Amino acid sequence: MIRRNFIKIFSIVLVCVLLVFSLGIIALHQSGSEMMRERLIAECNLSIALLKDREDIQLFKKYEADSAFRITVIEQNGDVFYDSLGTQLENHKDREEIVSALNGESKAVERYSKTLGCSMIYYAKKTSLSDGSQVVVRLAISSYNTKDYFRVSIPMLVGGLLLAIVATAILSRILSYTISKKALQIEKRLKQINVGEYEPFIIKERDPSFDSIFKEINSLNANVTKRIIGEKNEKTKLQEVLNNISQGIIALSNASDIVFVNNSALKLFSGNADCVGKKPLVLIDDIPLAEKLLYIENEDFSFEYKYKSKYLSVAVKKIADKTLSKSIEAIIIITDITKQKGISKQKSDFFANASHELKTPITVMQGLTEILLSKESLDDSTKKQVERIHKESLRMASLIADMLKLSKLEASEEEPPSISINLRHVAEEIFSELTEQMAQKNISYMIIGECSIMADPKRAYELIGNLCSNAVNYNKENGSIEVILTEEYDRAIIKVKDTGIGIDKEHLPRICERFYRVDKSRSKKTGGTGLGLAIVKHICALYSAEMTIDSQIDKGTTVTVTFKK
Repeated sequence: MIRRNFIKIFSIVLVCVLLVFSLGIIALHQSGSEMMRERLIAECNLSIALLKDREDIQLFKKYEADSAFRITVIEQNGDVFYDSLGTQLENHKDREEIVSALNGESKAVERYSKTLGCSMIYYAKKTSLSDGSQVVVRLAISSYNTKDYFRVSIPMLVGGLLLAIVATAILSRILSYTISKKALQIEKRLKQINVGEYEPFIIKERDPSFDSIFKEINSLNANVTKRIIGEKNEKTKLQEVLNNISQGIIALSNASDIVFVNNSALKLFSGNADCVGKKPLVLIDDIPLAEKLLYIENEDFSFEYKYKSKYLSVAVKKIADKTLSKSIEAIIIITDITKQKGISKQKSDFFANASHELKTPITVMQGLTEILLSKESLDDSTKKQVERIHKESLRMASLIADMLKLSKLEASEEEPPSISINLRHVAEEIFSELTEQMAQKNISYMIIGECSIMADPKRAYELIGNLCSNAVNYNKENGSIEVILTEEYDRAIIKVKDTGIGIDKEHLPRICERFYRVDKSRSKKTGGTGLGLAIVKHICALYSAEMTIDSQIDKGTTVTVTFKK
């Protein structure tokens, strides 16, 4: 670092010194030329002062051998009257300095002299003699005189340049060492931040420029260190929380690599922390489950899975935060529901056994009441009571039948064989069976569209049947029912819309629970068992279909079931 800084500083200062030296050379040259011109003008003025008449030319001849100047006197017509070198010269009327002098504008002109074979500086001035004639006195000096002056000054300038270069090298070395030392101190302090061992600068007032920087760095790094420690503490807390919850949590990157896994997930799959940065298959020794997690959909989804002897509930949550989604694409939450499954199975078994045991006495009751009602000897009061018993036995038989259906659905672990079913035909068949009930309330129906799904015919019939039956039972007088069937590229949508009594929003979250009643007295009158929507919900879960309910009091209800193809 010191060497690099030295080279940079020395190079910059050296360029500046060389630039100043070059400008000095140029200035020296110009100064020498200007000084020669001024001397030339002064000598010319002195010569004019000596020249009063033509006989005064003899005064110039005394100084011909010693003078550094060449003196020429030119007549007004351009003929050379006198030349200190004694050379026979041609007419000078066209010379630039002569023309300017005759016009009353004396000036110095530099040009090459063919006579002398060198560059000369000329200055001419017009003057009047005692006889009234006018002549031009011209003085010339060789430009080598300027170069001689220049040559004398150059050694001093070069000596000064060398001293400046040496001084520059020494000062650059000192300055680069000082700056590098400060920079290394800053680098050392910044590196210490990474390990949380920052040591503040000791401020010295000898260097106010660096001290102010050190103060700012101390303040900044103190805040950064405080934040880092705070974030480490928060990360530790979060790590402890995630490692101690019973659910397994796995975070996947957008490349489907494991970014994070907590202790519960490691314990569940008998893995270790080395799986971080690798594919889920390294941790999960179940190829179908691992592959299912690799193909993450654009939306959140969940499913149940039997892993060895355990039942798992797996929920996959997509990351919505765009800044976080660059490193984490999805979070997988795995819950061991083996105990809940066991309890649910016990309930389901009890439910099924109780339903089965109740079926026989109810059937006997139905048979006996039908026999009694067939006899003509019954009086009206007795017949009325028997009819009531018969009606309740029918309702109880319907309830038991729904309970058995629900038990079978809950006990079903595998999807039954599926065939392509046209739901329009199913809906038409169901409405033909509900004709008598709809006639009692003068309810009209309409089937719009057509769609097909892959399912067990019995399950499809139960799903559409329960939805249409509810639409009839809870409809108003002179109401209507619409069944809208839509088939799209990747899904089939079933909508059953009625103009019935509707359901309050507070009841919608629990409306699919078994035996849940919004209005018990109303449900008793309609003859509902309270299991219809529970059966629909289980059929939807069996085929990974989605059910939504939209309802408003006194305006009606719309149930939408979406099957993915």
